[in-house]
Amino acid sequence: MLATFISAEAVNDWHDAARVVLGTPTNPTAAPVAAVGIRSGTQARWRVDLFASVGYSCFQDVRGIGELVYIGYGEQVAVFSPRNGELVSHSLDGYFGQLFTAIDLESPELGSSVLVASASELLRFDGTGRLLWRMSELGIDGVVVHRVQDGRIFGDAEWDPPGGWKPFRLHLDSGEACPD
Repeated sequence: MLATFISAEAVNDWHDAARVVLGTPTNPTAAPVAAVGIRSGTQARWRVDLFASVGYSCFQDVRGIGELVYIGYGEQVAVFSPRNGELVSHSLDGYFGQLFTAIDLESPELGSSVLVASASELLRFDGTGRLLWRMSELGIDGVVVHRVQDGRIFGDAEWDPPGGWKPFRLHLDSGEACPD
C-alpha cells in the first residue's frame, strides 16, 4: 500500500478511486484544498479529499503504516483503514506538525504505534489506529520528538518563539511527564 499527497493537476487521474471526505465542504461544488491517493499495488484504490474546514498548516504528512494510513494536515490527524473504508479524524490543538514512527526514531520500543506532534501537544496511537493518550501544553509553537528509549519519549517543545525550546520527557505507556 502506498499513500501520497496528490497534486491538483493529478486529481483527475484518481476519478475511479473510492472517495472519502475529510472536513466539510462549504458548498456542493467546493473543491478540496488537498487530496491523498492510496494505491494497492499499481491500482488507485482510495482518494481522501481534504476541505478547508480541517484548517491550515505549513506542514503535512501521510504514511502507510501496517494496514492503516495516517494523514496529518491543517489542524487534524486522521487514520484511514482501507480494509473497511473508515476514516477517523482527531482535531489538534493548533497546527499539525509531524508523524513519528519506530523507523523514524530508530526505536523498536515504539513498535507499530505512531506519535503525532502538533503545535503544542503529542498524541500516541496504537497499531490499530486507536488513540492511546494525548499530552497537551508541551509548548506553544512546535513539538519535536528526538528518541524513544527505556520506555520514555525525549523531545523538545518551543515556548518562546523563535528559538525558545525546552526539553521534555514523557512515559511512553501513559504520556505523563517523567521526573528529571
